[in-house]
Amino acid sequence: MRTVILLLFLAFYGAFTHAQTCTTPYRIVVLGSSTAQGIGATPNRGWVALYTQYLKGINTNYQVYNLAVGGYTTYHINPTGYVAPADRPYPDTAHNITKALSLLPHAIIINLPTNDVGRGYTLTEQQANYQRVVAAATARGVKVWVSTTQPRNDYSAQMVANLKAMRDWTFSYFGDKSIDFWTGMHQPNDSIKWAYSYGDGIHFNDSGHYVLYTRVVARNIPQTLCNGTTPPPQIPVVLNSFTVTNNTNKLQLNWSTAYEKNVKRFLVQRSTDSVNFSALATVTATGNDSTGRSYTYLDTVLRKVKQFYRLDVIVADTHYMYSAIKSGIPDTAYGTTPQLPVALSNFTVTNNTNKLQLNWTTAYEKNVKRFLVQRSTDSVNFSALATVTATGSATAARSYTYLDTVIRKVKQFYRLDVIVADTHYMYSAIKSGIPDTAYGTNTYFNITNLQVQPNKDKLQILWYSHNEKSTKQFNIQRSSDSLNWNVVGTLAAAGNYTGSRFYNFVDPNIYYRVQYYRLDMVTTTNLHFYSAVVKGMPDTMYTQPFRLATFTVTLQQSKAQLNWTTSAEKNTKNFTIERSRDTLTWQAIGTVNAASNSTTTRSYSFRDTATLTGTVYYRLNMLTHDNRRFFSKAVKFTFPATLTMSARRTPLLPFTGEFEPVRLAPNPIEESSQLLGLPPGNHTVRIFDFSGRQIYYNPQFQAGKKIEGSRWTRGVYLIIIDEGKYRLRIIKQ
Repeated sequence: MRTVILLLFLAFYGAFTHAQTCTTPYRIVVLGSSTAQGIGATPNRGWVALYTQYLKGINTNYQVYNLAVGGYTTYHINPTGYVAPADRPYPDTAHNITKALSLLPHAIIINLPTNDVGRGYTLTEQQANYQRVVAAATARGVKVWVSTTQPRNDYSAQMVANLKAMRDWTFSYFGDKSIDFWTGMHQPNDSIKWAYSYGDGIHFNDSGHYVLYTRVVARNIPQTLCNGTTPPPQIPVVLNSFTVTNNTNKLQLNWSTAYEKNVKRFLVQRSTDSVNFSALATVTATGNDSTGRSYTYLDTVLRKVKQFYRLDVIVADTHYMYSAIKSGIPDTAYGTTPQLPVALSNFTVTNNTNKLQLNWTTAYEKNVKRFLVQRSTDSVNFSALATVTATGSATAARSYTYLDTVIRKVKQFYRLDVIVADTHYMYSAIKSGIPDTAYGTNTYFNITNLQVQPNKDKLQILWYSHNEKSTKQFNIQRSSDSLNWNVVGTLAAAGNYTGSRFYNFVDPNIYYRVQYYRLDMVTTTNLHFYSAVVKGMPDTMYTQPFRLATFTVTLQQSKAQLNWTTSAEKNTKNFTIERSRDTLTWQAIGTVNAASNSTTTRSYSFRDTATLTGTVYYRLNMLTHDNRRFFSKAVKFTFPATLTMSARRTPLLPFTGEFEPVRLAPNPIEESSQLLGLPPGNHTVRIFDFSGRQIYYNPQFQAGKKIEGSRWTRGVYLIIIDEGKYRLRIIKQ
């Protein structure tokens, strides 16, 4: 039910007040996903819209920018330039922290409640993303408030546990900058409380959004901003700049601060992948300074590949913030022959029968002890494979070779760790090689026409096998980056079969980006052969063929005018417009043909020719050509009418419904009370106590029927009739 229960109670008692002496207009940016976007709430009733109205009530010059996008995660809001790991989304430059900061905000609110957990991102990933985003804001002196996760119905027990773990971390890490979107919003089983549920198991309705709005208001962000100065005394440091440059054949870090307060030190951290950082050195800070200071640090180790650096700023012996991540590429060409103990002039990886062979040469050597050959399957995590003894010292070129005797089936990466005087000196460039999987006598499998194609919301792998001999099974392997593979299914092979045989397999998982597949083909003697790699793109529109962008109802010449737009459509057939008085029983009143397939914005309209009064709900019943139905959210519309005030009524909070001569007699109630003045027919009646708990429900209530209240405790109760068309207060003595 979309009735704002708590709003009505607070209206009766005037209890919704917050200490507010600051009237300065500020700029506030909201980053988030569908909850912040307002999904589940009727137009202008989402928590961001309500909060915007609240702020403009303080000062009409307040500016609120809502950059939230449905489906977004903590990865989407990372700073521009951040390189996401494989199979993780990159920052959206139009809706991320960098874009938010370009709007020159005084405060930022982040609301990303469930999508990270739903996509399987670890708690460590989420926390690192939050820290990276908040660090970017803090470096600009912008305060950030972060909402907790929220309950959700369609998650496993482990996923719910992860939601709760992130909730607890948010409370702990952000303290008074955290906003509680969990407490009181859930059932005992951690699903969404019925009174706040939109009905899809994911989003909150108007009542839920109103509670979220009150939680944001309670954080008193305007007063917190008003209490600050420039620079804010509660922010101990502002980083002005941070760069990484070449200094001869090494990398040098330079940074400056605008001011410092109780800053103890900067921990310089380094990474080869921009994800996993380790401590490199400590630089002592000035401590307290109002004019700003400059710092420098030289990484004295010779690096041979791109490096990533960040600063961990320590205030009062406690982690305060991370800087932005900066990268640098070493100047490997610096220096001349006499200065360097070794110069690698060539390094290649080639096929040698069914194995991979490494070849490299040095232009000269001085005190070089050995080469450690290292191997990796992802070009990031390397392990030692073998040791090759070096010449030691030589002024002429030397050549080396190493054969990886293990038969590899997928692309491999290699590098050399050059040891000079028993100490690591440098890493070579990383070289890759693809094994010759066709080498040898694969007379068992002959695969053709291997392909991947969409199958509804999943991907299907198809292939032909010819003249199988002693074949056992096909292991279907999937990868998101064509490097790291997982088995997603197995099919039995024919064994011995002359002729062509068709195979197909549907990957049971649902994906949202390009996926790679290959076949691991196993013989009865456990020999393994690998197919070529093929890729396919999922049909991301199958589960949402109607991308409904807007849906509004307006009054035109006393009739309801419905207008809606779609941003994309696939296989769509028509829209059936439905009308209801109670959101329970719906009546079809017209049909509009859909576009079938479209990638551009399409506009539609329909006019309800009926003459109506009171509150009516409209929704779209959307049909595809394969007879699947989808429903829009219901839009509430109230037709203007002459208001009857024959019964004395106390106005409630702003409400667009009608005031009718509906009353309770007696009121206050001791044993029972009669509900009078309702029109003939069935009515939906719900009764809530002051905490918002529903204690009575009757969808077929008739006028004049008694309401029994003998077992109620003393207090005030709220009666909601016909989903908010009539609302009364009853007192139990």
